[in-house]
Amino acid sequence: MPNEDLPEWLNKTEASLVGVFTADDGGQFTAEIVEYDDERNEIVVDVINPSRSRETSLQGRQSIPVDRIVSFDPEARAAQPWPYSDPCRSTPLSLTRFGVMTTLFLCMTAGGFSLFLLWADRPYGMQGASAITYSLFEVFLTFAATRGGQRYLFTCPAVQPQIPRLILRHLVFLLALFILQTAVFAVRPVLPEWWNERDSKGGTPFQLAVLFLCISLGYAQVFSSRSLLKRAHREFSSEGSL
Repeated sequence: MPNEDLPEWLNKTEASLVGVFTADDGGQFTAEIVEYDDERNEIVVDVINPSRSRETSLQGRQSIPVDRIVSFDPEARAAQPWPYSDPCRSTPLSLTRFGVMTTLFLCMTAGGFSLFLLWADRPYGMQGASAITYSLFEVFLTFAATRGGQRYLFTCPAVQPQIPRLILRHLVFLLALFILQTAVFAVRPVLPEWWNERDSKGGTPFQLAVLFLCISLGYAQVFSSRSLLKRAHREFSSEGSL
């Protein structure tokens, strides 16, 4: 954000950069830059290490007037505590990732619905359509940015070593999905008639129960996979700070 009218230290800053700020009262604090508010002439930061000034104690997200800052010295992200040391934290959004995630979402929704219509009457057609849709569901929700959570990048150095484990775990869950659906479809003929009674929208309690079981299994895998990736990021960041 270079500008001749701005202080020299501000010209060295940019969003997602981490460094040590020195305030006009002599206090210093380490923070990650969020943005520069040119209308208010303030810099918005997430404080990592609180101010060491006796007069102030900064914590969390702060909007600080530019004229209160004397200097800014960038620091390596890997040297910061978790989660600021995360190698994916400062990676900008890319058109490639947006395209991949959009394609996954469309295949999972429109494509999955089409598969169920086309394969519904085939032997093991429902299991096959479920396996494909389930796999797209898992990839999308495992790597997508969730509300209050972090995104995981396919090319991240902390993620790539975990891909074989994610694939093996997915195969186990796919086997569980196939066994679960096959067993449920096998007992369907002996269930009471009300399980197959259609409502005003054409659905049945049996279909709803199968959908609930599949979604529950899917979210269990998503939670497991994201926990694995979160742990991998933490370990990768810890190793980088040694």
